[in-house]
Amino acid sequence: MQEILLKNSEPERLQALHQLGILNTNTSEYFDAITRLAMEMFGVAGAYISLLDGDRQWLKSTVGFCPPNSERDQTFCHYTIQQPNVLVIEDTLLDARFANNPMVTGPQAVRFYAGAPLITAEGYAIGALCVIDTSPRSLNTAEKEKLARLASLVMSHITLGRAVGHVDAVSGIPNKYQLFADLTAQGRLYPGQDRVLADIAMPDPAKSFEIIRVLGAGVYDALVREVGARLMRLFEGRAQVYHLSDARFAILSRDEDTEGFIAYLHSLDAALEAPLNGLNIPISLASFGGIVAFDLCPNSANDAPRKAAAAINQAMVNQQRWSFYSNAEDEQQKRAFRLLNDVRQAIAGNQFELFYQPKHELNTGACKAAEALLRWNHAELGPVSPAEFIPLIEKTALIGPLTHWVIHTAIRQLGEWHAAGNMIKLAINLSAYNFEEPDIVERLAATCREFHVDPRYVEIECTEGMWMEGPDILKALHGIRDLGMTLALDDFGTGYSNFAYLQKVPATVVKVDQSLIRHVDANPRDQRIVRSLIGLARELDYQVVAEGVETEQSLGLIRAWGADVAQGYHFAKPMNATAFLAHAIAHRDRHVAIAA
Repeated sequence: MQEILLKNSEPERLQALHQLGILNTNTSEYFDAITRLAMEMFGVAGAYISLLDGDRQWLKSTVGFCPPNSERDQTFCHYTIQQPNVLVIEDTLLDARFANNPMVTGPQAVRFYAGAPLITAEGYAIGALCVIDTSPRSLNTAEKEKLARLASLVMSHITLGRAVGHVDAVSGIPNKYQLFADLTAQGRLYPGQDRVLADIAMPDPAKSFEIIRVLGAGVYDALVREVGARLMRLFEGRAQVYHLSDARFAILSRDEDTEGFIAYLHSLDAALEAPLNGLNIPISLASFGGIVAFDLCPNSANDAPRKAAAAINQAMVNQQRWSFYSNAEDEQQKRAFRLLNDVRQAIAGNQFELFYQPKHELNTGACKAAEALLRWNHAELGPVSPAEFIPLIEKTALIGPLTHWVIHTAIRQLGEWHAAGNMIKLAINLSAYNFEEPDIVERLAATCREFHVDPRYVEIECTEGMWMEGPDILKALHGIRDLGMTLALDDFGTGYSNFAYLQKVPATVVKVDQSLIRHVDANPRDQRIVRSLIGLARELDYQVVAEGVETEQSLGLIRAWGADVAQGYHFAKPMNATAFLAHAIAHRDRHVAIAA
């Protein structure tokens, strides 16, 4: 039988065992077939497959007469894994190691044992394939060879099972499940020791999409394999590389020198930037990395990958090569996730509310219109700023149901005001996502019919941008105008500002962004910009609304330059429906009565 060099480091042996991820799995039909074959082949009373953990024996398959799971130091296999060859005990009563063992002296009365160690490719014995009998006997050389070969089949099956679930199919590199298993094992074996986990995206998501679109999925997979091979070379002997998903890799350091490992990561910038040449087309790929230093513990398998993912996300947001995990940024991301998770419940639980910011006509001072602004009073977190939750929601499909709630609530309120004789005009903000909904025009029309509101009293605000040039978007915009509603371009002067597309968009109102208005009374540059924007908009026959007016001086300037309507804290802060109506009545036009 071939001699195998057995490695005897117990911590490393245990880590090898735990990395296989089979201790807590059920037995398999394959294992049962092997043990049945062994019992029949050797004509014994029983056969079993055992795995030896730190302090106990786990039986993965048993057939016939077998010992129970027990403490490791009382087992035959405890001695089997200490040698590379088959261990044979012809008569247990004559072996000093077992003469007083309960399995020998007790009811089981085991008199014969033979075990072949289960040895990994790295040389660690993790358990044994065993046969036992109630009478003394022996095995010849050929029989020992047969038992060893059966043990090799067991080990091959274990290794194959690990490879199928723990190795990435594209790169052949251990995957996220193996990372979880390794962190779990190390947290158990080396609690308190320092480690570094780094996530690397190479290429980044934007570049990945571009490569697939231009060169195809096959070329992209080849590039990912080349990236994986490069990382394996760069970290050989220093760290374990894992392929998490698509073009995302993880690097787990192997020792406690966290400062040295982090310094090594930073030294790799040039190596990571070097073009890939495997496809005979030199391709340079941008990469981003997130780094977290942590102490090994029972929760490392869950906590460290999450923190590394938070760090790399921050690196991509900030467009920087490396980003260290920040607890503050992580808490912010967790809060963002919670807010998004709570949106539907907040809609159903009436946590959202509309406030109304008065809009004043500059020629009369009258308040005949308002902008509906969304507010969220979270059930547990309290008031949440729109500047925090709206950008989050706009990036998800949640903007759909939330905007539908806003449309329904705003037009219902408008209907109540109109029914009482208060002919207020109300502006409602929609996002780019809403204009892509095929039923947005009909939804607006149906809601106006439901609450008996003339669509002429509804204004739809949208932020200018390239998204407006799509044919379906333009169709929706024209459909809204055909209803009789007005369209307003929000944040005018700070966004896309391509005047060519203005000819296609049926807007009649532009809103000069508050960032330009807020300091216009003291900033000469803002004065020049705002005066030019108002002049240009009037030349193009747009009504001009200035938002963010906070001082009498600012009001005087925009009025002199020709703005038509203004809103801002100089007039009033956003207020609830009751307070707004009172404000409108207090500032009614002398020529148009507003009913109380």
